[in-house]
Amino acid sequence: MYRVLLVDDEKMARIGLRSTFDWEKHGFTLVGEASNGQKAMKWIENQEVDILITDIAMPVMDGLELTRKTRELCPWVKVLLLSCHSDFEYVREGIRLGASDYILKPTLNTDSLETVLRQMCQKLEEESENRKMVKQFEDQQRMNKRNELEKLFCKALCGDGDAIERMKSECPEESYRVAALEITAFGKSDAEMNDLLTGQGEALKQCLYQSLGSLVLVMIRPDLLLALLPANDYPDGTLRELIEQYSQHAASNRIYVSAGLSGVYDGYLDLQDACKESKRVLASGFFRGPCCLLAAEDHRTPELAPRLPFHTALHELRESLTMGYHSKAEQLVEQIMEYWLPQYRTKEEVLQEAEELLSLFALYKDADSSIIRQIRELSRLCYVTDVIHHVKECYRRLGGGDGSPKPDKTLHQRIVMEAVAFIENHYRDSISLQQVADAVNVSRNYFSEMFKRVTGENFIDYLIALRVKRAKELLQGSSLKVYEVAEQSGFNDVKYFSKQFKKIVGLTPAEFQGLLRK
Repeated sequence: MYRVLLVDDEKMARIGLRSTFDWEKHGFTLVGEASNGQKAMKWIENQEVDILITDIAMPVMDGLELTRKTRELCPWVKVLLLSCHSDFEYVREGIRLGASDYILKPTLNTDSLETVLRQMCQKLEEESENRKMVKQFEDQQRMNKRNELEKLFCKALCGDGDAIERMKSECPEESYRVAALEITAFGKSDAEMNDLLTGQGEALKQCLYQSLGSLVLVMIRPDLLLALLPANDYPDGTLRELIEQYSQHAASNRIYVSAGLSGVYDGYLDLQDACKESKRVLASGFFRGPCCLLAAEDHRTPELAPRLPFHTALHELRESLTMGYHSKAEQLVEQIMEYWLPQYRTKEEVLQEAEELLSLFALYKDADSSIIRQIRELSRLCYVTDVIHHVKECYRRLGGGDGSPKPDKTLHQRIVMEAVAFIENHYRDSISLQQVADAVNVSRNYFSEMFKRVTGENFIDYLIALRVKRAKELLQGSSLKVYEVAEQSGFNDVKYFSKQFKKIVGLTPAEFQGLLRK
C-alpha cells in the first residue's frame, strides 16, 4: 500500500479528506496529517511518505517550500497541490518545484482525487521498476568487474607479468596486505562439509566485500580465501571484528574462521611473497586454536630452541612398552608432546610424530579397526590441542583391565604375515614399501624395521627373491620366453631380471632353462 501524508492548515479540510475517501479500499494508508509544512517534515525526514497532499497557502511553512524540501530529501515522492486560488501563479511555481499535479479545492471530489492518485501510483510503479532495472544492471556490472579482478589476481599470484601490470592500472598501487582466511567446520559428513564450506565461503566473501572495502577477493578452496586489503585495516579494523563475531557463535554452529595477515607491501611485484607470507602466518594458528587473527609482525618465526631427538625418544618408548615399564612409557609420551610448540616443531612435524606414535601404540594392542581409524583421524584435526588430546586418548585405550598397556607379543609376526600375504597377491605389480605399510596400517619406517626383524631381510630383497622364485617355477613348468617369464613374475626390465636371477640362482634365466631341458 502507498503511504499518504495530508497537510492543510484548515482542520475541517483535513477531516473532509480523511473521511470522505476510502483510502484502504483504494490501496492507500494514511501515515499522518499536519497543519503546516514544518510539522510535516518529520515524516519526510524519516522517508515514510510516497504521496504528499498539501495545501499551498499555510502559515510557518507553506506548501511550495514543503514541496521543495520534500523533493530534495525524497525525490520519489509525488506531490499533489491543493489550492483555492483561481490565479495559477502559485500552481505553476509548485509544478516548477516538482509537484506532480494539482486540484482546486472547489472542484475536489472523490472521483477527481481517485483519478489523480491512480496516475501517481502508476508513475510510482514505473519509477520503481526503472530503479530495480538500474540497480540490477549496476549490480551485474559490479559483479563482472569483481570477477575480472579476481581472475586477474589469480594470474598475478601465479607470476603472470601482464596480469601484474594490469593490476597496477585496475587497482592503483598503494600499501596493502594479503589476508588468508580459513573456514573450519566440525561434526559433519564429508558431503555436508563440502557444501557447508562452500556456502560459508561465499557468505564470508560477500561480507568482506560489503564491510571491508577489499580491493580483490578470491576463493582458492572452499575453506580458504585470499583477500587483497588496504594496509590500514589492522589492528583495529573490520576484519578483527568479523573474526570476533564468528568466535562468539563458534561453539553453537561449529564453524570457525581464522585469518593470517601478511606484512605491508607497496608493489604488486611482491604479491606472490605477500600471499605466501599470509598462508604461513595462518598455518601458525595450528598452535593458537580457532577464531584467531594473526599478523606477520606479531608472529615472526622465533629461533628454534634445542630439539628433543624424537626418534631417540620413540625408540625408548618402544622399549618401555615392550618391557612393560608403563610409568616410564607415559612420561616419554608426555615429554614428546611437550615439544609440540612453534619454537620446536612445525605443524607438519607434529602430525608426523603423532602418526608414528599412534602406529607404535597399535603394535602394542590387538590392532582392531578402531585403532586404525584413530590413525587416519589425524588428518582431520586442525589444532595442536586436538592432536594432543587424540594421542592421549589412544594411549589410554592401550590399557587392559588395570589401565596398563598390554603388548601383544605375536603382533609383529601377525602384521608381517599380513604384509607377506599382500606381497604375494601383488608381487606382479609395481608395489612399494609405502603401499605395503599402508595395507597393514603402520608407518613406513616402522614397518621397514619390523619386517626386517621378523623375516631377517629387508623388503626389497624379499620382494626380489619372491619374484625370482616365481620365475624359476615358470621356467620349469612352461615353454614361455625369458621376457614373458620376466613380465609374469613382476619384472618390467628383462636385463634387470636376468641380473637379479643370476645373482640369486647363479645362472642366467636362459642357462637355467637350458639346463632343465637337457
